[in-house]
Amino acid sequence: MSAGGGHATGSHERQHPTVRQYILIGILLTVITIVELAASYTPGLGVLLIPILVVLSAIKFAIVVAYFMHLRFEDALLTRLFVFGFVLAGAILIAMLALFWGDPAVINR
Repeated sequence: MSAGGGHATGSHERQHPTVRQYILIGILLTVITIVELAASYTPGLGVLLIPILVVLSAIKFAIVVAYFMHLRFEDALLTRLFVFGFVLAGAILIAMLALFWGDPAVINR
């Protein structure tokens, strides 16, 4: 940290997005949200609806984390720690779903 309270500047610091890039990212996120909404109202998707929505949401999540939380511009170690925690949480979620999927005690609530 520098004396001014900000981060120390160094040669390894990456260029952050410009206002124009943030606007383009916002437009992209809006388009993905519109596609999600359209998919949720499209009849006939059946069992494909949930995987489509999960993939689109994961894409939006990655964009928000990378750009708006500035993870893309942080040290690679911080990115790896975040990704590890996210993958671990996802694995636990999938394990819990698999464990209780079709369990009558959960279904009859």
